Amino acid sequence: MRTRTLEETEALAQASLERCGITRIADVTDLDVLGIPVFHSTRPAAAPGLNTVTSGKGATPRAARVSAMMEAIERTWCEPPADPAPPLASYAELRRRGVPVLDPRRLILRRGHTWTEDALIHWWPVRELFSDTEVWVPALAVFTPYPHECKMASSNVIGLAVGNSPQEALLHGLLEAVEQDCTAFGETLRRGHRVRLDSLPEGPAALVERFRSKGVNVQVFSYVNEIGVPAMFATTDDTHAEDGMLINGGGGAHLDPLVSVTRALTEAAQSRLAVINGAREDLNSQAYRRHASYEAMREMLHAWSAERTEIDFGELPNASTGTTRGDLERVLDGLDKAGLSLVFAAELAPDDFPFSVTQVIVPGLEVYHHDNARLGTRLRRAMVAAGMARPLR
Repeated sequence: MRTRTLEETEALAQASLERCGITRIADVTDLDVLGIPVFHSTRPAAAPGLNTVTSGKGATPRAARVSAMMEAIERTWCEPPADPAPPLASYAELRRRGVPVLDPRRLILRRGHTWTEDALIHWWPVRELFSDTEVWVPALAVFTPYPHECKMASSNVIGLAVGNSPQEALLHGLLEAVEQDCTAFGETLRRGHRVRLDSLPEGPAALVERFRSKGVNVQVFSYVNEIGVPAMFATTDDTHAEDGMLINGGGGAHLDPLVSVTRALTEAAQSRLAVINGAREDLNSQAYRRHASYEAMREMLHAWSAERTEIDFGELPNASTGTTRGDLERVLDGLDKAGLSLVFAAELAPDDFPFSVTQVIVPGLEVYHHDNARLGTRLRRAMVAAGMARPLR
């Protein structure tokens, strides 16, 4: 499902490091007892609000190294451009001029925002995939970091992906966005299932054994919503260290649940090493875990994971076609059938760059677990049905 071999991707990524300001790729695997390959990449000139250190993981050291390089490359091109700068206009003005423009309210704005149709904000042209038309969307949905204009939303890298081709990047950006939607529903509504570890296939089972042999308890959960992409989440609890910072998690989404669970487990290992290495700026947002007791953090984990029904891994659907094109069509079809009929994509890398860097925007996909001030119609409707929220009047 890759248009280039791992070796070809590695060579092109290596040749792109200087252009992207990436100064170091470090193997940090041996800082942890697990031995699951994790590499860190360093980009000192990253814009304030982005990590100068990013991570990559994989089943092999080479895969993890390439992952770390590609992650840093991806973050290079998501920063706002200086030339041309995003144009400033109001939604009402663009409508009067006949410019195809997305109503910002479709993006699930934060509660308490100050945006109005006459407010001046920055915009960027993107491609709507179903209609193949150019549409202007708020720039903060495309670039990161970006000012929180009118307090509409915080810019983020959900839906950002790099690939050997535009199709590859688009597919992975969509999978990332769908994963967050599945997680928002699963965590908020306590949906999903705990996957029996003894039912895992050989590869993920071996990863689980690496954790367990070092005193790290593992749980695996599955979330599947109406879009039809299995999202997996793994939690790990280091019972030897007894450190709340080493209660970690990782997620992954793919039409093939084997890929999803492998990504979730290796990302959990990556999360551990981010803590152990201590170099990523985003750890500051988790300082409360450092000051909480291990017992308190374990109780939170137990409350989060309790009362989930159990299933065997083999019960999860595998809808992958085995090709990038085929899987992309199935994900787009799943979004359309779920009523998510607008899918935008922006190519961020320059034309002469060997990789595609794509930002995917799907209005209506939920991010409530990241920002509980952003609650969309789909999740609110489900919360009302579950007795967790009152209907809007």
